[in-house]
Amino acid sequence: MLILATGLIFSFSSASAEEGNTSWKDTLKSAGKVYSSDSNPVIQEVKLFGRAHAQWNYSDGDSAGEDFSGSGEELRRLRAGASIKFLNGFKALGRLNLEEGGFGDTQLGYESFDELYLEYGKKALFGFDRASIGYGRYKLLFGGEEHQSSKKIKTVERSGLNNRFGSARPTGLVLNAEKNNIKYIAGVYSTEADDKAWANWNGGMAFQGSVEFDAFKGSVIADFVYADDSDNDRSVFDYDWASSVTYNRAFGDLNVMTNLTYAETGKENIYGFVIVPSMFLIENKLEAAFRYQWGHSTVDGQVPKSSSSRGIRRVASNDGVGTGSGDNNHTLYAGLNYYIAGDHAKIMTGIEYEKIDGNLGRDLDGVTFWTAFRIYF
Repeated sequence: MLILATGLIFSFSSASAEEGNTSWKDTLKSAGKVYSSDSNPVIQEVKLFGRAHAQWNYSDGDSAGEDFSGSGEELRRLRAGASIKFLNGFKALGRLNLEEGGFGDTQLGYESFDELYLEYGKKALFGFDRASIGYGRYKLLFGGEEHQSSKKIKTVERSGLNNRFGSARPTGLVLNAEKNNIKYIAGVYSTEADDKAWANWNGGMAFQGSVEFDAFKGSVIADFVYADDSDNDRSVFDYDWASSVTYNRAFGDLNVMTNLTYAETGKENIYGFVIVPSMFLIENKLEAAFRYQWGHSTVDGQVPKSSSSRGIRRVASNDGVGTGSGDNNHTLYAGLNYYIAGDHAKIMTGIEYEKIDGNLGRDLDGVTFWTAFRIYF
C-alpha cells in the first residue's frame, strides 16, 4: 500500500512535468478549489477534498505476561468530500470515510460520514468580529492534538490520552466565533451514537466550551465537555465531564505543544499530560518530532491506552495475547517526517515505547515501529 501510494505520487509528478504545467506540488495544493466567485449571488465557492493515509507497523513486547510480535499494514484514512459556499453566508460540507477495513485489511467502501453539516457565517454576526453557527455531524475538538487536523499531526498516531476523549463525531448545534483575536467554540450535542451519519436526540445531551487566545508568548487552548447519560452504552460521551488545557509555543526553531487533561467518569478520575516537541533538521523538508505521554486512572485497569484497532494492541491480539491494563501509562515516541509537498504529501516514520503498570500480571511493555505515507488535497 505504501509503495503503491508513493508510486502514484511520483507518476503524477512526472506527468505534470512532461505536460509543462505548473509544479505537481502546486497542483496538489490548489486542485481542490474548483470554483470561486464573490460576484455570483448564488454559489460563491465549490471545493473538493480528498485524504489518503496508509501506514505499517511492527510491534514487539510483553502483554498480560505473554510475549508477542508481529506486523501489519492499514489504510488508516481514506476520505473524500466537498464543501459549497452559497447565498453569501451559507456553507454545506460532507466528508466520507471510505476505508471499511482496519489493521491488516485494506478493504474499500463507504464506512461513514466523517463530518456532515450545514452552517451560516458572517462578519459581525452575534456581536463577534466573525461567527458561524451550524448543525450536523462534527469532529469534537478537545485537546491540543485533536485541535490539529490529522493532515498536520507530528506523530503517526495521536496519544492514547487524546483518543480517550477527542475522537468522537457527535451530532449537534455548534457556534464558532472570534472577537479581538480570541476564538470560541460552543456546542450542544446529542449523546446518542450513530455510526454512519446524523444521530437522533433520544438520549441525553452534552455541552462543549472552548476558547483559544495568545498568552505567555504562545497560544492557549482551554476545552471543557459535560455530558449527561454517560452511563448509556450507546452514548458518544462515555464520561461525565472532561477538561483540557493546551499551551503551544515556539522556542526559536523548537516548537512545543503541552497538554493537560483531567476527567471524571463517575467511577474514576482520569488525568495526565502530553508534550510534543518538534523542529526542522532541514528547513521545510526533514522534521524531528517527539512525544511523551503519561496517563493515570484512579481505577486499576482503566488507564487510557492506544487504540485497540491498530498498533501494539492489535499485534498482541493477532498473536493471541490479551491486552495489558493498569493505572499508569507511559509512552515515548521519536520520529522523522519528510515533507515532499509540505503537509500535502509526506512520509512519516517513528518508534514508540509504551509501558502500562499497576495491575499485577496484566502489565504491558513493548515497542512499535511506524512507517506512514500521507497525502491530501
